[in-house]
Amino acid sequence: MPAGTGAAVLKKRKKESAEPSSSPAKPAKEVLKRKRAAASDMPAEKATKERKISTTPGKKSATKSPTAIVDVVAPAVKQQEAAGSGRLSSEQVSSAVRALLTYIKREHGNDLLDDKPPINVLVATKQMPKAIGKAKACKPVPLLLPHPFVSLDDAEICLITKDPQREFKDKLADLGVRAKVIGVSKLKKKYHPFEAKRQLMKAYEIFLADARVLPMLPSLLGKAFFQKRRLPTAVDLTKKDLRTELERATCGCTYRHPSGTSNSFQVGTADQSEAQLVKNVIMAVEQAVQHIPGKWNNLQALSLRTTNSVALPFYASMPHA
Repeated sequence: MPAGTGAAVLKKRKKESAEPSSSPAKPAKEVLKRKRAAASDMPAEKATKERKISTTPGKKSATKSPTAIVDVVAPAVKQQEAAGSGRLSSEQVSSAVRALLTYIKREHGNDLLDDKPPINVLVATKQMPKAIGKAKACKPVPLLLPHPFVSLDDAEICLITKDPQREFKDKLADLGVRAKVIGVSKLKKKYHPFEAKRQLMKAYEIFLADARVLPMLPSLLGKAFFQKRRLPTAVDLTKKDLRTELERATCGCTYRHPSGTSNSFQVGTADQSEAQLVKNVIMAVEQAVQHIPGKWNNLQALSLRTTNSVALPFYASMPHA
């Protein structure tokens, strides 16, 4: 082949490679637009299948509709807020008090002022309490009441003190407080027989004891005091304002640590007004709950009752709470 001819062919090939092809590549934006259009026309089943394939294998979607989430969470949140607030409904308490007073008046009639039936709060908890020491179990907790149903000047009080008892007799006499004072040694000697202990329990309305001798009293007083829940309330006889200390223990009510899931304590008598009883119930319950393990979260139900009457509930927690 002549040299000129070869040079001409090579020149022709370079010229062809430099010219644009007859079917140029489509712009990227146009390709993306066509893919989106194709995806919009894809059937729903196929699109779902495509999404499942694209997700990571072995992981399931945990997404729930917003309505379902609200229906499940909202009641639990409301219950938790109500339980944590520690506030009782005064309307519910008032309804229970009114119904119980109506029942008592119908049963006792004109003897209501003489009998003074007790108004008790029944407490039911969800869990069994843990075992506590003997000293704590035998030590009732005094609860303050805005409207006491017992007066320090009128109540029949028995005060058990350490020896010598004459010192405390003189202190009470100076304060003008009328009470029976019994020393520990006298309690051991004079009230050793079982019948003597029973007579002592029936003779007095309220039992108080020096906090220093309280742990030894359960064995000295006997099982009658346990069965009737008449164990003495502790008082600090070393305080300067002794009258205020005695009023704190006498003019309120007492909460005793239970051994099971039920408990009760007196908050008033039937001769008090409805408004007074409502305030007593609310204030006493709010104090008692502070001594319950778990507090409001462990509280199952609260009810009102008197002797030989049905229990009227005024608070109940949700079963799943």
